[in-house]
Amino acid sequence: MRIVAADGVTGTALADGRMKVRTAERGEFRCSPVGSAMWVALRVNDGFLDLAASSLADAWQTDEAKVRTAMNAWAERLMDAGLLKAAA
Repeated sequence: MRIVAADGVTGTALADGRMKVRTAERGEFRCSPVGSAMWVALRVNDGFLDLAASSLADAWQTDEAKVRTAMNAWAERLMDAGLLKAAA
């Protein structure tokens, strides 16, 4: 599945490793450092969740299936909040 930022969504990295993702219509969502890494991995991998999960699993030296499960749940929350959307 390919997931991209919804129209008008911006992300700002914060000094403490978190990220602030916001839109004028929906307000602000703060990502933990793990969520921030997921946001960046998703963007770097052109929205392809499987590639993003694989790259993070490699970087974190952990099980790819666990990262994919966590990323799916995280992406679903951001999609429900209107911050991410499935790409056409």
